[in-house]
Amino acid sequence: MERIRITFEKSGAMRYTSHLDLQKVWIRALLRAKLPLAYTQGFHPVPKVAYSWPLPLGWGTKGELMDIWLDYPENRQTDEKTFIQDVNNSLPAGLRVLEIEKLPYSDPALTIIIQSAVYRIIFPGVKDVREVERKMCGLMEMDKIERERRGKTYDMKPLIEDWSVGVSSENEVFMQVQMAARDSAMGRPDELADALGFDPFAVNIDRIKYILKK
Repeated sequence: MERIRITFEKSGAMRYTSHLDLQKVWIRALLRAKLPLAYTQGFHPVPKVAYSWPLPLGWGTKGELMDIWLDYPENRQTDEKTFIQDVNNSLPAGLRVLEIEKLPYSDPALTIIIQSAVYRIIFPGVKDVREVERKMCGLMEMDKIERERRGKTYDMKPLIEDWSVGVSSENEVFMQVQMAARDSAMGRPDELADALGFDPFAVNIDRIKYILKK
């Protein structure tokens, strides 16, 4: 049995696909690609697939991760080029496999080894990169950045690990920010945008990549 880690991107109309529906899309695509998926045990076996942290509706991703387990016949292994081509041919527009990696079967789960995530926040309509930089510097000078989530107050500041501001090739002002992404400490770039004084529903957010525990 093989364990494969897939790195993929989600863009376009797929940004508005819920995490639950995305799981269904992936299973259908993997079956259409005729991959020998391994199944769980029990009365209702399902394909053995593990996903990273769910993305909120409307967010894109350039480096999302998922693990799948394959049950090939003896002496047969995954060919990377064929795998990517077959799966991409089975996926809808807006989903694309970027690369795969073979892993030891018993490696820790994704949600255990993910430490941080890097996001890109694009601020439509903002022309002055210094405006965003000035606001962010002011925010980081505060002793605490108090926010409320699910009725509880928390300090966002320790969740912000690194950040930079720039202008894209499309002349869009953006911030790239690395935030904690653990079950007990989950940074939210939309809440950061709100703390900066921007409408969190008006900015565009992509998860660029994960930082994994070594």
